Amino acid sequence: MRVVRLLVGKDLRLEWRGREIVSAMGLLALLLAIVLGATRSGPEAAPAAMWVTYAFGATLGFTRTFALERDHLTALLLAPLDRGLIFAAKALTNWLGLVVVQVISLPLFGALFTETIWTRLPALALPMLLGGIGLAAVGTLFGGLIVQARLREALLPILMLPVVLPLVIAAVGATTGILDGLPVWAIGAQLQLLLVFDIIFVTASFLLFEYVVEE
Repeated sequence: MRVVRLLVGKDLRLEWRGREIVSAMGLLALLLAIVLGATRSGPEAAPAAMWVTYAFGATLGFTRTFALERDHLTALLLAPLDRGLIFAAKALTNWLGLVVVQVISLPLFGALFTETIWTRLPALALPMLLGGIGLAAVGTLFGGLIVQARLREALLPILMLPVVLPLVIAAVGATTGILDGLPVWAIGAQLQLLLVFDIIFVTASFLLFEYVVEE
């Protein structure tokens, strides 16, 4: 855990100096929220708008995680570190950036779609947490795969979005149920799907990351 903490601290310092990841994700989230909100859709469109925004924002921000230190990535990989720990640190950094974007975008979704968001915040934290972890795991794995590619900004959405589609659908369903006033147990199937998705992809990514970055 000490290694992961040090790597995350390094990544956060790099992000604080450049503010590239959160700025890119936040700007795209802002634009998407405004565009989707301009359709004058009702409150029922809020969950889909939220998760479409988070998914596309993640594809943009996660691309920058490895690109920020692409010149130093070889040195990092040559260090006597378990590649899984590098994945864990990158995924945690990505997840923290996504959490920041989720938090700062909620007031916008509340203003544009439905004020119910404010009364459901504690329950909303659960699908946002589980959905964010899954997005971070998949985005980090594919981000490491395409870090040396020229068109990585275009490749990541192509690779990542089809894989996270089940997660996004489950997250939209869980968020819809919460905003409709359903108790948490009533959306248990969606939450279980999110949890299973997270377990599978976090575990698989941790184990496969060594082969991904060496390719």
